[in-house]
Amino acid sequence: MDVVVVGSGAAALTAAMTAAVAGKSVHILEKTAWIGGTSAMSGGMTWIPTNHYAAEAGLADSTEEAMAYMRAASPPGWQESEDALWQAQIENGPEMLRFVEAHSPLRFCLTDVPDPFEDAPGAKASRVLSVEPISKRILGAYRNRIRRSTVPQRLTYHETMAANLFRHPIRGMMGQWLTLLRRWRSDSIAQGGGLIVGLLKGCLDAGCTIELSTRACALTLDETGAVNGVEIVRDGICEVVHARMGVILASGGFEWDAEMLARHFPSEVDFKSGPSSNEGDGHKMAEAIGATFAHMDQGNIVIQPPIRYEGKLHGLPLRIHTEPDAIIVDRNGRRFASEYEYWVYDRIMDRDENGDLIHQPAWVISHWPMVRRTPLIRWFRHFKLGWLLKARSIEELAAKTGLPPANLIETVARFNGFARTGKDLDFDRGAASPYERSLASRLGTMREIDRPPYVAYRFRPSLLGTKGGVRTDSTGLALRADGSGIPGLYCAGNVMANPTGARTPSQVGTTIGPYMTWGYICARALLKQNAAR
Repeated sequence: MDVVVVGSGAAALTAAMTAAVAGKSVHILEKTAWIGGTSAMSGGMTWIPTNHYAAEAGLADSTEEAMAYMRAASPPGWQESEDALWQAQIENGPEMLRFVEAHSPLRFCLTDVPDPFEDAPGAKASRVLSVEPISKRILGAYRNRIRRSTVPQRLTYHETMAANLFRHPIRGMMGQWLTLLRRWRSDSIAQGGGLIVGLLKGCLDAGCTIELSTRACALTLDETGAVNGVEIVRDGICEVVHARMGVILASGGFEWDAEMLARHFPSEVDFKSGPSSNEGDGHKMAEAIGATFAHMDQGNIVIQPPIRYEGKLHGLPLRIHTEPDAIIVDRNGRRFASEYEYWVYDRIMDRDENGDLIHQPAWVISHWPMVRRTPLIRWFRHFKLGWLLKARSIEELAAKTGLPPANLIETVARFNGFARTGKDLDFDRGAASPYERSLASRLGTMREIDRPPYVAYRFRPSLLGTKGGVRTDSTGLALRADGSGIPGLYCAGNVMANPTGARTPSQVGTTIGPYMTWGYICARALLKQNAAR
C-alpha cells in the first residue's frame, strides 16, 4: 500500500481521494462500522474564500482580503504562530474545491449566512457553501454505512432555514413534504451526510479501499525513523498495514476520552455531539513517536440540549439561547455579554489573571412562554432529568441554581426595563453588530421575562469537537518539539492543532472547509515528498 489514511471524515476522505487520483494505492481505516465521523453528523457547511462559485456570481474576493480577514477575526496573538498555515489554507482551498468537484459527484451552492465579523477588514458574504442533495444509492454496498446525524439531513441548509424547522418542526416539515418525499424516494441527503456520500464515491471511483471496524493503535517506523505503517486491531487480531509513502492521520478529536479532556480542556463539559469513537487515538499514536501538540484547550463550543444517540447521552447542536425573553447570567447572577453576540460561547471561557474561569457556572434564565414557543427545548428536556429547572418565582429559581437571589432579581428587573424601552443600556443587544442586527430582525430584540413558572438551564460548554492536536507545518507534516518534522506523518482535521482554534472566523463552515483543505494539502505534500518513487 502506498498511503494509509486513518479516519473517514471530510479531511480523511479528501486526502484519500487526492492521493488515489494521483495513481497511488490508498487504504482508509475507520474505527467504527460507520463512515463519516463528526463530518457526517454536521451541517456540512463549507467555508472557502475565493471559491469559484463566488467568482461565477460576480462577487469579488482575493487571497489578500481573506488573509486580512483571518488576521482580524482570529484570536489575539495567534498570527505569529499560525499565519503561514492560514496562507496555505486560503491559497489551497479554491484548488481543493475544484479538484473535489472534478473527481466526485459533489456540488455546492453559495449560502447567505450572517458573518459575526462582518465589520472586520476583508470580510465577504461569499465564502460559505452548502452541499447539494445527493443519493446514497450511488455508493452500492456502502449505501447504508454512512453515519447518521442527530438532526434531519434530507433538506439542505437553505431549505432547513426557510422551513424554520428548529422553531416550528411540525409546521416546517409539513411545508416541505413534497421535497422530503422526493428525497426519501431517491434516498437523497444533504448537509454533512451528503458531503460524505460524495467524497466517499470519489474515493471509491479512484480505487481507494476502506476497512471498517478496524482500530489503528500505533504507528510503525523504518530504520530512519520515518513512519511507514499502522498497527491495527481487527476482530481482536493485531497486524500491521504498511504504507510505502506515509500515513495521514485524520481520526477526529479527543472529547470522548475522559482523562485527556480533563487534562487539557479548561472547563467542565455538558454534552458532546460527535461520535463517541472520538477518543484521541490519533493523538496518542502521534505522541508515542515524539510529536508535539498545540491548542489542546481549544474546542468547537456550543450550548446544546440533550438527546440520546447510539445509547449514550449526546448534545443536539442547536443555538438554543437566542430567544428575545432569555438572558445569560454568570455565577454572580449578572449578565456579562449580549446574548445575541455570536461569540458569547467564547466569553464563558474567560479567565482571570490566575487562569480561573470567571463566569462559570453560568445560566440561561427565562420563563415558560419561551419553552412553550420552542418545542425542541420542551421535547429534548426529557432526555436528561433536571436539565431544565422550573420555579414559581425568581427567588425560588435562584435557590435551585445557587445564584445570589438579590442579584438575580435585580438583573431580571433591569432587563425587563430594557425590554420595555427597546434599548439595552448594558450590552446594546440586537444592535451592537451587523450579526446581532440580523438576528434581532428575525427574532426580535428583547421581551420581558415576567410569566411564571420561571426556567433555567446551565450555560455550560458542549463540544462539537476538540480542536487541539499535533502541531504541523504549512504542509501538514507533523512536528517534534524541536521543530523538526516526522517523515511520513501528516495530520488533518481535529487531530491537527487547528490554526484558528475556538474563535473561528465566520459563523459556520470553518471546520469542514478548512479540514477538507488540509486533507488535500497533506496528500499533495506527501505525493511531492515521494515524487521519485
